[in-house]
Amino acid sequence: MIYSEEKSVGLAVPLIAILLSIVGIIAVLVATGGHSGAGPRVWVPQAQQQGAGQ
Repeated sequence: MIYSEEKSVGLAVPLIAILLSIVGIIAVLVATGGHSGAGPRVWVPQAQQQGAGQ
């Protein structure tokens, strides 16, 4: 079978779109995570106080 050159060009367009989307996601993650003034939030449970009669 003889394949035309359009088949290889058709494969490049989705690859470029996927790469651009990956770069965009990484840029958003760096922009939102890099400028955070507060550190990561960690939930720490408070100690329960026991009653006077117990």
